[in-house]
Amino acid sequence: MSNRQPTPEQLRVDAEENELLANFRRAQADLYDNAARESAAGIFHETEEYLRLNQAVIDAGKRLPKGLKRLAKDI
Repeated sequence: MSNRQPTPEQLRVDAEENELLANFRRAQADLYDNAARESAAGIFHETEEYLRLNQAVIDAGKRLPKGLKRLAKDI
């Protein structure tokens, strides 16, 4: 175990990666919430809103850094 403190650059990169991951997770949550609402309302086809939110998840997944791409492998 190293006692070295992260450099300002490492902290910046970590913060950016965390923000990208948070954006991806928010997009997923929005999609899942919408799907649940539509399903509860008896809507079982891909609505414009579903397609928009699904595209947002895909786009957010593409912005993930290489080390985090595995989290978006199913999209």
